[in-house]
Formats: sequence, C-alpha cells, structure tokens
Amino acid sequence: MSYLELSSIKKTYPNGFTAVKNINLDIKKGEFVVLLGPSGCGKTTTLRMIAGLEEVSEGTIVLDGEDITGLPPRQRNLSMIFQSYAVWPHMTVAENIAYPLKLRRTGKREIEAKVREAAQVCNIVDYLNRYPGQLSGGQRQRVAVARALAVNAKLSLMDEPLSNLDAKLRVSVRTFLKEIHRSTGATTIFVTHDQAEAMALADRIVVMNEGHIEQVGTTKEIYNGCDSLFTAQFMGTPPANIQKVGLSLRQGRLAAAVKDAAETQFIDLGQQGRFPGIERLVEQEVFLAVRPENITIEAAAGVNETRVEVVEPQGAYTILVVKVLGAEWKIMLEGDIDIRAGQKISLRIDPGKIMFYGAQDNKRIRLS
Repeated sequence: MSYLELSSIKKTYPNGFTAVKNINLDIKKGEFVVLLGPSGCGKTTTLRMIAGLEEVSEGTIVLDGEDITGLPPRQRNLSMIFQSYAVWPHMTVAENIAYPLKLRRTGKREIEAKVREAAQVCNIVDYLNRYPGQLSGGQRQRVAVARALAVNAKLSLMDEPLSNLDAKLRVSVRTFLKEIHRSTGATTIFVTHDQAEAMALADRIVVMNEGHIEQVGTTKEIYNGCDSLFTAQFMGTPPANIQKVGLSLRQGRLAAAVKDAAETQFIDLGQQGRFPGIERLVEQEVFLAVRPENITIEAAAGVNETRVEVVEPQGAYTILVVKVLGAEWKIMLEGDIDIRAGQKISLRIDPGKIMFYGAQDNKRIRLS
C-alpha cells in the first residue's frame, strides 16, 4: 500500500512555464527514494510541492491516507534538509535541534530527551554547546539531520544536502545518511543531480527529465535496463557510448554501420544467434548504446581494430578513448594496464549488454 501518493501532479507558473508535468508516483513506508536528474528537470519543484513550499497547480498529494495538497507546510508533519543546511548561526547546536520542537510546544523534558537522542544518533553530542560557526561543513550537515530526526516526522525531505561538501566529505556523509536510514526506517525523498549519490543511497531511483518521469526502479534496474535513451546517456560514469547506426547481417553476424561521405564503417556486434528477433531491425536506423565496461580488448588483431587516442589512468581502472564508427568512444578496463596512446587494439563488445533504442521515439527496443 502507498504511504505517499502523487497523482497527476503538475506545476505551472504564472508566466505559463510548466516545470512539472503530470507526475504519478507511489512511495512505500520506509523507502529511501531519490529524485535524480539534471538541473531544471523539476525534481526540486516536485519536492517543494510535497513540502507545501510550492502550490500544486493540478493533482493531489496523499500522505499516510490524508490529502495534504492544500495544507500549509507546518501542518504536514514533514522535516526538510536543505542544500545550505539552514542552521541558525546565533543558536547552539542543541538550540538548533530543539527549535522545531519548541514550535510544536513540546514539553521541556521531552525536548531535552529528543535533542540528546538525535545528537547521539548523529554522533554530535560533544558539539551540543557549540555554535555552527565552530563546526565543519560535515558537522553542520549532521546538525541539520539531527534536527530533522528529533521531530519524528512522517516524511523526511532532502534537497541536495551534500552538494556544498567536498568530494571526500560527501562520501562519508553519504554513508552516514544510509546508516541513519537503516537504523530509523524513516520514509525519505532525496533530491540530487549526482548519479553516484543516487545509486549509493536509493531503494528506488526516479529519473526525471524536462518535468516528467523517465523511469522508476532500483539501481540495478535503472543502470542495466535503461528504458529511454536519456536514461542511458545520464546514468553511468563514463556514460554509455551512444551512436545512431544502421544494422545489417553479414555472414551470420550482426554489424552496425555508419556511412559518411567517404565510406561506410562497420563494427561487429556478435553472432546473430545472440540477438533473437534482430531480423525486424535489420536495414533500419537505431541508436546503439554500449557501456564502457562492456567492451574488452581481443587478442586477435583485425576484428574491430582501432587506435587508442587517449589513456586516462584512474588507479583501480583505466579509461581508453578510441574512435569507433567515426565517433569517440570510451572503454573502461580493470587495473592499471600497459596501453599507450597511438597503440592499435581490437575490440569485443559483450552482445548480452548491448542496448538498442528507436531512432524516432528514443525508447528501448527489447528483442526477446
């Protein structure tokens, strides 16, 4: 049963711009759901409508069986953590955590107990008498989380809470948030444009683009089964190699081709039998998508031969930039491999991991 239900949610501003278009989403109690997408896709606007900070133009929001669409923020029993932490500099850590409880007219002893409990969970007991200016960015973010935990809200909303932290601190606070969610079981909606954050934290990811939902699923479902070309382009670091190609069968093998003014270039994709039903796509134009980690180097020369343009060592893995079908592709290989720019290599693409998308609608074409 849905704990939070968004039904046909739409947001249109007075100037006529529609930021959110017909969003339908069901969230279960205890889920950690991440709204993921580029800037301007509508994810923060959706979060703000749930919080009551933006008016809903059309549709309804139901939380725990109650229609909260028209309620003011203070009556929704939500907590929200902002990108800027929003901790008050003139209050101590303890006073910051206690403030929303005082607004609810909670008793003094209960406030003290809840502040202590939240501070222990967030490991900031030693900082209760300090002011935010005496804390690091990561510690201030923990204060914001503790304040949200103390009110025991029905729903916790987080708007890019890690974006102001440096790379190392982001990883540690990300782990902290996951531990907090595991221990409290709070229903959480987290907004980010960072796919690494989304994949690390989410029970389910909601990929958004231009005000609508592209796809909803677990990290594995989203990453390995991209329903749209946008999702395939957005997910992954580096993202999938994508190119518009024509498909043909050559001596029982599937080939992708790109024709330019000078010649037609081919790349072998594998035995025809690895692509059941591929016949219906032959001689058609489609988008071919291959993730960098699904390409390996063949020992035999001459098949899909290319030249390494750039080598990008990353420690645990190495990224090679090569030319395929006249375009720049990236390959991800495990380890610190001994390959240099200018070297010739032969490529093999894993047939089971190739994705095809319609040239007109950009939707995933499933062969079987």
